[in-house]
Amino acid sequence: MGKLAAVTCDSAKPNKAGDRLLGDGDGLFLRIRPNGTKTWLIEYEFKGTRRKYTIGVHDSKVSAPGESISDWLRHGRLTLTQARSIAGAWKAARRGGHDPISEWDGQLTAEDRAKTEKVAAAAAEAKQPTVREATAQFLKKHMAGKKSESAIRYRLERLVALIGDKKIRETSRQDVIVALERIAEGQRKGQTAKQLAGEILTCAKRLWRFAEAREWVLLSPIERLTRKDFDARPVKRTTTLRLDEVVELWKAIGNAERCRADSVTVAALKLLILTGQREREVTDAEWSELDLDQGLWKIPATRTKKGRAHLVHLSPEALSVLAALKIITGKSRFAFASPLKPKQPIHGRSVNNALRTMFERQLLPNVTRCTVHDLRRTLITRLPDLGFEPFLAHKIANHVLSGVMAHYNHNEYLETRKAALGIWAAHIREAASPATNVTPLIRKAAV
Repeated sequence: MGKLAAVTCDSAKPNKAGDRLLGDGDGLFLRIRPNGTKTWLIEYEFKGTRRKYTIGVHDSKVSAPGESISDWLRHGRLTLTQARSIAGAWKAARRGGHDPISEWDGQLTAEDRAKTEKVAAAAAEAKQPTVREATAQFLKKHMAGKKSESAIRYRLERLVALIGDKKIRETSRQDVIVALERIAEGQRKGQTAKQLAGEILTCAKRLWRFAEAREWVLLSPIERLTRKDFDARPVKRTTTLRLDEVVELWKAIGNAERCRADSVTVAALKLLILTGQREREVTDAEWSELDLDQGLWKIPATRTKKGRAHLVHLSPEALSVLAALKIITGKSRFAFASPLKPKQPIHGRSVNNALRTMFERQLLPNVTRCTVHDLRRTLITRLPDLGFEPFLAHKIANHVLSGVMAHYNHNEYLETRKAALGIWAAHIREAASPATNVTPLIRKAAV
């Protein structure tokens, strides 16, 4: 078979009856379609199988760029010289026991797969959330509606402000450490910045566990960090008021000159003192939970810290507070309905703010500075002073008893709890009355 000339390739005419093949040797043919299209075809037999493969389009003016056969094949427009070089190389490959068509197809398939994987990886990377996006999902899916939502949101947003734009998968332990140390250098009124950094670390560890569960990160890089690493161990509060200080506080909040908070906030503060329940359990109370006729407050499990429904006995003093409150908020779903935000209870912090304001105005000179939660600790601590067994106060506070008692003693002591809260409230009322020489109500400890 003679070799083709470039001029022949350019001038060859099509056969209207079908394809026209012009051979060049080594299995190379110039195929001319009836419509005039000219392509390079290689045909050979390998291990008993006839193979045909179009390697490109004939182009005598512009040769395929590159120096390798792979570059030419990918370009697809070949001169006679380039097509002839490919045919020669493939013939040599066949002599070496290779099937060049199969190997080239395999290479293209692998490249296509690699491209597909690269695109998929890029798409997956684009879907990888930033610290800001992961935080938003964590708050929405895990914290929405919970009592601690606003506090955790505030702390995480401090971290987001520093590293929020980084992909959470690419955020290193060092990134978090640098951010926390920067926060720890700041100052906050009434709280050391180091303590805030420690609280943010605690929240951040929950965020990264959330990310780990969703395979946004392989392992949390900050799980082994502790508050100790930032000199930010939590300060345990131990403040409790004496009985006379509780009485003095009760007098103050009942005096409009000393306590200028709105009447709903004052009522919440009074119920906190009288019942020893948690701040949000009081402020978020609904009228449907309160049976003023029976003197009972049934707190559902969904609103308690440990997820256990709890029964609180309402003393006559507590019932008096609620009766006056019902005149103001009785048409609302919430007993302590916000006077500023319709269909919402007062914010839990507003009660604590009212108490703090009284201290800042120096209107409680004879009372140890305290927070609302200290009032709960005070009731638990002082009920034994009125003659009740210490464990009873923990039952009133809905705490889990410890040790053997928790395992064996399932008595709820409802009547004793009722008596204890009644005597506690009566003691406060009597001691706060204008009369002098009031004798405290003391009950003998139950045997």
